[in-house]
Amino acid sequence: MIDRRTFIAGAAVIAAAPLDLTAEEARNELLLTDAIVLTMDEQRRAFHSGYVWIRGDRVHRVGPMRELGEVPRGVKRRRLSGRLIMPGLVNCHTHLASGITRGVYDEMPLEVWFAKGMWPVLDAFDARSSEIGSEVSLLELLGNGVTTTAVGEIGSRHPDRLDGVLTAIERSGIRAVVARMAMDSADDSNPAQFIPEGYRDTPQFAADEVRRLRKRFNSERISVIPEALGVLRCTPEMIQAMHAVSREADSLFSMHAASSQSERDESRRRFGHGSITELERLGVLGPKTLLAHAIWLDDEEIQLLAARGTGVSHNPVSNAYYASGIARLPELLTAGVRVGLGVDGASTNNGQNVWETMKMAMLFQKQKLENANFGSAELALELMTRGGAAALHMEDRIGSLEPGKLADLIVIDTERVALTPSQTLISNLVYSPDPCAIQDVYVGGELVIENGQHARLDRAAVVARARAASERLLKSAGLDEYLRTRGRWRWE
Repeated sequence: MIDRRTFIAGAAVIAAAPLDLTAEEARNELLLTDAIVLTMDEQRRAFHSGYVWIRGDRVHRVGPMRELGEVPRGVKRRRLSGRLIMPGLVNCHTHLASGITRGVYDEMPLEVWFAKGMWPVLDAFDARSSEIGSEVSLLELLGNGVTTTAVGEIGSRHPDRLDGVLTAIERSGIRAVVARMAMDSADDSNPAQFIPEGYRDTPQFAADEVRRLRKRFNSERISVIPEALGVLRCTPEMIQAMHAVSREADSLFSMHAASSQSERDESRRRFGHGSITELERLGVLGPKTLLAHAIWLDDEEIQLLAARGTGVSHNPVSNAYYASGIARLPELLTAGVRVGLGVDGASTNNGQNVWETMKMAMLFQKQKLENANFGSAELALELMTRGGAAALHMEDRIGSLEPGKLADLIVIDTERVALTPSQTLISNLVYSPDPCAIQDVYVGGELVIENGQHARLDRAAVVARARAASERLLKSAGLDEYLRTRGRWRWE
């Protein structure tokens, strides 16, 4: 007979021995080790030397290297010394197709914007040009470390525009919430909010288009949602119809709201109160609603957003681009509103640089408050990860590195000059950003960006297509001559 001591010793050896994986199991496992790890979890745990263990499309384990223990034979392992692993970034607002209009709207006079910049450009945006513009934006977003983005695109005049955008999104591998934007107001009392007849949807048509796009494109990574563009550009019937479409599929519902002082004033003139109060009256605020901008809010409206669990995308760079105002970010955060950050489209920002957005989100508030102590690099990173996840009502799946959450993460080269010295690495990430430091991007455990190169999109081909598409669009809208003559420099 075997004695008790021998039995226990043998059992310990068996328990300590690495297990072998089958070939199928091994293909499903990836272990990233020896890296700086920012988890962004509830405790904000961070490890000087840590690991992230991916199983399938999920995070299996995460922790310090000292707690890794034995690893089964067959698990693929990548040692990432000198690298940082953190959750993929969550961009809460953009318009992808406008990637080919980058730089067109700089300081554009209002009369040019009305005559050529707005509706003539949209007239020229068909499905193909929208797909090409989206590829440009997606390459930049993913290259910056964005693994989830919220997108809004106008569907009128060219209903297949959204098909082009969604085709590019599918190809890119990014996770996306894509809003089909509708508008129908015939009120012409405010020229900036007026909608030409060809861009006015009926609520039924807009609802059917959302359903059509959902059927074709919804997947584990893509969710098509409805958007009523705004309280001044949509009738109450359109707003409530789009909200009903979101409820039938338990999806998000999005809107642009309180985005300018003129919108606030016009809303007060028409309804007797601001945009947010009007949305509350219509019954569309709630825990599955996402609002872009939300700059011009009073105290009661901030409390409404918090009470209803409504998400807000704070877009500081595009707000500044059009001098729309500086949002009340401290008050929103103090009230407990779900706040994330967004870059907005290339036509209202120029770049899709989320690191610039993080920096400006902090600096604009310091300037507005005349308080250099406001905020921190940590706060900016939290807003672009777990904050964005909460604003999109996806905090149970993304925004932090925790067991069971989706394996959306990025690997950053910490030895870049802009991120030096290492003692102030977290500050450097936000206040001395270098988007080229993003080395790898994983979406659902899939390596979409490797060593800065996209696995599915050919950068040179995307750039070439974008240049040709931009030339066609500018000529069609009549903006080619305007761009040649708007500057003071003499080109030969």
